[in-house]
Amino acid sequence: LKPYRLLLERIIRFKKHTLSQKEEELLSLQGEMASTANQVFRQLNDADMKFGVVKNEAGEQVELSHATYSQFMISPKRAIRKAAFEKYYAGFGAFENTYAACLIGSIHNDVFYARARKYSSCLEAALFPDNVPLSVYNNLIATTRQHLPTTYRYFDIRRRKMGLKEIHHYDTYVPILTAQESERSWDDSVQLILKALQPLGNEYCRVLEKGLKGRWCDRYPNQGKQSGAFSCGSFDGDPYILMNYKPKVLNDVFTLAHEAGHSMHSYYSAKTQPYQYYNYTIFVAEVASTFNEQLLSHYMIQNARSKEEKAYLINHEVDSIRATMVRQTMFAEFEKRTHEMAEAGEPLTTNSLKSEYRSLLEGYFGPNFQIDDELSLECLRIPHFYRAFYVYKYATGLAAAIALSRRVLEGGPRELKDYLRFLQSGCSKDPLDLLKEAGVDMTTPEPVDVALKHYQHLISQLDELI
Repeated sequence: LKPYRLLLERIIRFKKHTLSQKEEELLSLQGEMASTANQVFRQLNDADMKFGVVKNEAGEQVELSHATYSQFMISPKRAIRKAAFEKYYAGFGAFENTYAACLIGSIHNDVFYARARKYSSCLEAALFPDNVPLSVYNNLIATTRQHLPTTYRYFDIRRRKMGLKEIHHYDTYVPILTAQESERSWDDSVQLILKALQPLGNEYCRVLEKGLKGRWCDRYPNQGKQSGAFSCGSFDGDPYILMNYKPKVLNDVFTLAHEAGHSMHSYYSAKTQPYQYYNYTIFVAEVASTFNEQLLSHYMIQNARSKEEKAYLINHEVDSIRATMVRQTMFAEFEKRTHEMAEAGEPLTTNSLKSEYRSLLEGYFGPNFQIDDELSLECLRIPHFYRAFYVYKYATGLAAAIALSRRVLEGGPRELKDYLRFLQSGCSKDPLDLLKEAGVDMTTPEPVDVALKHYQHLISQLDELI
């Protein structure tokens, strides 16, 4: 049984949160009922919602949907962005009480299960499977809050560059810089990524090149094909990647590097670990993927052909860090606050949810950001909130990736060996232990602090360049 020792110890850890046979049977009977709030949200949000139409730059009436909303938000015409924003949130406003009831039901469901299984809180229940202490979650929020003036500064730079007197949410996604998008074939992008990943060594790049030029990837958009991108690993086969690669879209190059990071993590773990320990946890999954994005961004910025291209690439990374660390931490704090309210017996209502979210928007966006009333409705439309305390892993993952990528770039053979050992480790140790051995201690505020200082440095560079 020695090879299964850790697996068995992990099962035994749950003993104190496992009920009697009759109690477990009773809990299992309400499984379908417990998912009702999420199911209602999905049906309402994905199938029933209609937002009307918005005129695009060509004067054509285009249906507003979840998919087209993001396209309208990058329109160079502010009137179009504003119209899409107002109409989109008017749709949510018309059903705000229904959306709120769904989210409140999901929160109460979390409280019920946490109490039934004798956890001290919903947060503890969510962090327990990964053996992550509450301090990691709280450090993320506290450290991010200390660095919020950096984001305020970025919004002011964005406002000035756009020539605006005041900045609104619908001004935060449109590119403030333009660059001639190179048309990169699939093979061109693969070669670019391989050059950027050279710090990971010849074997890593050789395996990845063979996979990306071979049959690891379903590469291009096709009729009836699922949108987006993801990687799917397996124990005794190749890892596979779904892409919808477009030759003129820079984000698709970063997406490919990201998914390649997942696939190489799967490749190394399956090659090194027995079946019971090859499948890594979500807590560490985003480290390997965003690590690759960090190396790609570093390489492209270092090799920019002009001041304008360098500024464009820096701004791309700034927006990525803002979306992944600052925004997701705001979401994480909202989840913490609302679950604590429910646990304390405070009534959750449409207005109390919106009020809590509004206070977070004011804190995270800063005193000079114009927060429209409609934006308080955003908290009702986030699907991840139905999988409580999940989004913080995006922020901690990127923080660890930034720290580890700096360590590999600035270090030598030892630092590279530490990182490759991490990729080979699967779930053979708890996630925090794996990261600590790789060179980053997530039980301290330091990795988040390092990542946000890097964010601050990028914004200073951007300010100088534009």
